[in-house]
Amino acid sequence: MEESEGMVRSLIEKLKRIRFNDILWVVPPELKDRFDRMQLKNSLYRLKLLGAVTVIFNILNWPIYILRADEISFALFCKIFWGDLSQLLVTVLFFPLTGYFSKRGKISELWFICYAFIALNFIISAYPMMSAEIFLSLQLFFTGTFLYTFVPDFKPKIFISSLVLWYFTFLCILAHNSRTFAVGSPQVLALNIFLIAVIIRIFHYNSKVKTFVNTFRINALNEKLEALSMTDELTKLDNRRSFLERVDLIWKQNHRLNLPVTVMMIDVDYFKKYNDSLGHLEGDKALIAIAQCLKNHVKRETDLIARFGGEEFVCLLPFIEKDEALSFAKALVQKVEDMKIPHPMSSHSQYVTISVGMANTVPNNDNSYTQLLDEADKALYSAKESGRNTVMVSDVNVSP
Repeated sequence: MEESEGMVRSLIEKLKRIRFNDILWVVPPELKDRFDRMQLKNSLYRLKLLGAVTVIFNILNWPIYILRADEISFALFCKIFWGDLSQLLVTVLFFPLTGYFSKRGKISELWFICYAFIALNFIISAYPMMSAEIFLSLQLFFTGTFLYTFVPDFKPKIFISSLVLWYFTFLCILAHNSRTFAVGSPQVLALNIFLIAVIIRIFHYNSKVKTFVNTFRINALNEKLEALSMTDELTKLDNRRSFLERVDLIWKQNHRLNLPVTVMMIDVDYFKKYNDSLGHLEGDKALIAIAQCLKNHVKRETDLIARFGGEEFVCLLPFIEKDEALSFAKALVQKVEDMKIPHPMSSHSQYVTISVGMANTVPNNDNSYTQLLDEADKALYSAKESGRNTVMVSDVNVSP
């Protein structure tokens, strides 16, 4: 006896611990708004499609009603007529109303219209049921209310509430028509459909939530990985791959527009000696500081500073003439020296400095951006040969 009571208490405690969220999966708060918008979009699309199909179906059914006029009572015929007419008017109003509020982004109003659309279709479908000719009216009720309950992508609580309304409306109408509750009766059939629909919808909803959340997380992870693959880990500047993709795009664009492109190869002077004297950690700190200085000096969105490798950086300046690019490069050299990062092993300055090699050209069919990079690299070599902490410009016309 005590063992049985213990089992009962244990079962009651387990039931108490079951929450609504244990049955239906919960969308994370940060994704809830996006998920709700997706549900609304799906519901609007499905309701519009179902409404249009229902109206077309009703219109096509009218020749059948006319041919069977002698089999249908006048009262039921009138109810079917007014039901179809009402459904047509409700559907016709649904389209412009949802279009109007969709353009203005009125989410709450759109949900209200969807719920009202369902409720009106419940009433319209139930109206012919208030008749003794139960078979035809039962068919209309099933094909109408159940579809309008099951098809929309509503939230689970709304869906279950709609099904409860559907089931009790069904029972009330059958009771009005003096139908008894028995095995194989319409009530039992409706109850079975009701329970099956709830179970299917819960599984479907949980699967949809899982797919949505997993897809979002995978996309977010892919975006993060893509960003990492295009970013230098140390300096947080764009890396070599990102630069090459950008310069290829800019080169093609400027080729079409017949506008100049400038590339600057930038190298930290005596950086190996800096590392040897102060250590690699200090060298990393110096690179980070220089990278931030270079990035801050770039003002236009079209310009790009990237780490090309080691202590070498590269700057891309589209849509700019050579003289303006030269002034930019000289200011860049001065900005780095003005940071006054001590360099105990420099043969040129007591501070860390940079050398810049610059090349400028207008893209055409006879040159390429790889040749432009090569000319800028040669200019950088000349800048190092001429004393460093300076800018050298390639005067060679970039051509094959």
